Amino acid sequence: MGRQLSGSSVGIVGYGAIGRYLAPILHAMGMGVSIADPYATVEDTRFHHVPLDTLLSESDYVICLAVATEETENLMNAVAFARMKPSAFFLNLSRGNLVDEPALAAALTEGRIAGAAMDVGRALDQMPTLDLAKLPNVIATPHIGGLTPPAIEAQALDTVEQVKELLAGAVPHGAVNAETWVRRL
Repeated sequence: MGRQLSGSSVGIVGYGAIGRYLAPILHAMGMGVSIADPYATVEDTRFHHVPLDTLLSESDYVICLAVATEETENLMNAVAFARMKPSAFFLNLSRGNLVDEPALAAALTEGRIAGAAMDVGRALDQMPTLDLAKLPNVIATPHIGGLTPPAIEAQALDTVEQVKELLAGAVPHGAVNAETWVRRL
C-alpha cells in the first residue's frame, strides 16, 4: 500500500543549501514542512522552525541533512528514533556518522519506525552497511550524487567562480561563514 505525500508532514534536520532547496519542493507537493537547525534562521513563513524533539515527534518523514561535525556524531540515536512515530520514515542523505546504526537497525526491526532510506552509511566509503541494507523496510543506494559527470563539472566550475571572487577580495558565494568572514588575499 502506498502513502500519500500531500497532507503528510516532513521534518528536515539541517537547513543548509540542500535543505533550503528541498523545503519549497516538499511544500509545493502539499507537505507540511518543519525544520530543525539551531544555527539557521528560517525566514520563509511556509516552514516551521522547531526544536529537534518536536520535529521528530510530529513528522511523518524525517530527512537528515545536518552537517557532520563532532557535535552531530550519532545525532540520530536510540533516543531520537524513540521520539519518532511508529509510522514515520527516516531518510539519511547527509553523512553516515550522523546515525547510530545499531539504534536505527533496532528501531526498524522492532517496528518502532516504519522504514528508512539512505545513500550514506558507516561502511567503507560512507556506503550504507549491509546489515541495514538487507532489512526489508530499508532502501539503500550508493551515494553517487557528487560522482556524476554533470555534478563534477558543476563543482569544478563553482570552485573556479569562488577563487575568482576571492581574488577580487569578495566573500565567495555560498560561504558558510559569510557574516564573520575576515580572510583577505
